[in-house]
Amino acid sequence: MLKPSADLIIDPKQSRYSLVVGVAKRARQIVEEAEKDGQILIEKPVDLAVHDFMDEKYRLVEHPIENDDVTDEEPPLQDSGEETPQAGEEPQE
Repeated sequence: MLKPSADLIIDPKQSRYSLVVGVAKRARQIVEEAEKDGQILIEKPVDLAVHDFMDEKYRLVEHPIENDDVTDEEPPLQDSGEETPQAGEEPQE
């Protein structure tokens, strides 16, 4: 059984998660193509997908994502001048 290192398939800057997702998507494509053509697969679809990436038939393209954790500061709430009732208090009219 072939177990290639992920380091042989992806660049050091690419994430292993992206490789797993890419291989899974390619494996599903292989299964769909085999079903459409009426083929019986001898090798496992994941193994075929890994070979496709190793042979550079397919490659991962990652787009940089901006950090979602950093947000602009929200403006402070403005006091409307009205008092809001505390928990358990009745609103004043």
